Amino acid sequence: FGAPLFDRQARGVTPTVYGTALLRHAKDVKAALGAAWEEVDALRTGSAGLVKIGAGPSWQDAVLPEAIAELRASRPGVRVHVMGGGDDQLKEHLKSGALDFILAAVPETPRLEPELAWQPLLADEYCVIADVGHPLRERRKVLAEDLLGYPWILPPGTTYMVGRLHHLLRTVGLPPPVPAIETDVIALKFALMRGSDYLSYHAAAHLAGVDAGFIKPLEVPGTRAVRQAGMINRQGIEPSPAAQTLVSILERKCVRLRSRRRY
Repeated sequence: FGAPLFDRQARGVTPTVYGTALLRHAKDVKAALGAAWEEVDALRTGSAGLVKIGAGPSWQDAVLPEAIAELRASRPGVRVHVMGGGDDQLKEHLKSGALDFILAAVPETPRLEPELAWQPLLADEYCVIADVGHPLRERRKVLAEDLLGYPWILPPGTTYMVGRLHHLLRTVGLPPPVPAIETDVIALKFALMRGSDYLSYHAAAHLAGVDAGFIKPLEVPGTRAVRQAGMINRQGIEPSPAAQTLVSILERKCVRLRSRRRY
């Protein structure tokens, strides 16, 4: 340091004015280093850190809230950032590094960009849904053509779910329904469907998970479609320990959801 730090005495040493100044800073450095070790260890073990997730409406309602609550209960130092939106928008945020992973529906044969990878978590079915008092429930058998006589509530037409519905109707020679209301806000959709003649298309497991009660699947031959859903992340990017912990919780929640009796 270019200056004497100690004065030698008969019984040891005492700090000089320079040594006293250095000691004050050394204490700060020691405290900061200790805090740094604690933070790195917390990040390494997954008890701290930031997990950035993208999730569609179904995940936000049925699986994610319980999973986040369990994560925070066991690791209160972990912070969670959840972003909503359409699948294509979330994929762009994922590819830019703004998200650690996204939860979304994926076709049976996923065709993802080369930089993306996916892990299946939930296999389910899309089905036509209606209020428990819908007029079609009075019929012994409901046919696909009967669906076009009622108003529909659907998410935007670019979603995979709507595409599957259109495909199934086209295979039996029917035009796709023109939605009277277009929204991906599930709570709004359910509220509008309650006590009304609206029809919609929805994931059976999500419906069972939220237990809407007044909304039930409507059995119509040829209108159910397989729905594969799971986690999409960046190829070759190792998730943080905190993110890995949340993924493990989501896996368990999805297994439990699959085991529930469907309506």
